[in-house]
Amino acid sequence: MTSKVLVEIKAPVATITLNKPGRLNAVDVEVWEGIRDAAVAVDEAPGVRVAVLQGAGGAFCAGLDVKAGSTLGKLNAGSPASAMVRIREHLAHLQECFTRLERTRVPVIAAIERVCIGAGMELALCCDIRIAAEGTIFSIPEVQLGIVPDMGGTQRLPRTIGVGMAKELIYTARRFDATEALRIGFVNHVYPAGELGVRAAELAAEIAANGPLAVQAAKQSIDGTYWRELPHWLRWEAEQAVGPLLSEDRKVGMKAAAERKRAEFQGH
Repeated sequence: MTSKVLVEIKAPVATITLNKPGRLNAVDVEVWEGIRDAAVAVDEAPGVRVAVLQGAGGAFCAGLDVKAGSTLGKLNAGSPASAMVRIREHLAHLQECFTRLERTRVPVIAAIERVCIGAGMELALCCDIRIAAEGTIFSIPEVQLGIVPDMGGTQRLPRTIGVGMAKELIYTARRFDATEALRIGFVNHVYPAGELGVRAAELAAEIAANGPLAVQAAKQSIDGTYWRELPHWLRWEAEQAVGPLLSEDRKVGMKAAAERKRAEFQGH
């Protein structure tokens, strides 16, 4: 398992830590795959009844690590038709890494602080319960990069906070704070920053004290109906994401983001 994602098992609680504090735990392919491996490790630990997902260094996740370069690599080389096939497969692989966390047999609590941006929001959406620290900044800003929120954002966010609000946040790429995240139902609770770890531990203990088979069956019952069509939704999302990923707008957006500038998109 990569050192960029850590797993600590202290039954009945498992703690998964995104471990790139120098980059505010921004994700790259190694982190995506580390999240998948962490979910597997939690499932293979028989005494675990609940998991907590957190970020190292006092931050949750700043989204895609733009400075690490595009995750596409050379996938967009060759003809557009062949590139589209490779990109869809690549997106499906990364989506599955997040979905594997969502499918963990035990409830997962996201303990969110400081930043929860882009892929960080999409990762948090894969958790059963989200709690946040006061002062946390949220955003799903992919359209500012000329791309689509393609890690489940266009599918899970509307089903979590409602279609209208999800569209507004995705279309505007607006930043919002923890108070707003609570108001719209993205997080369950907001606590003073210094209390987040304690509150996450209290919630985890409260869940772990109940019948583990019943809790896990309840999770499967809820997810098995509410998210029944998720694989089809994610495939649809990936199909819509390919065009922007092959566009000049994406190149302009990624370059501007790396330079901390506002992109000037031309729509091609």
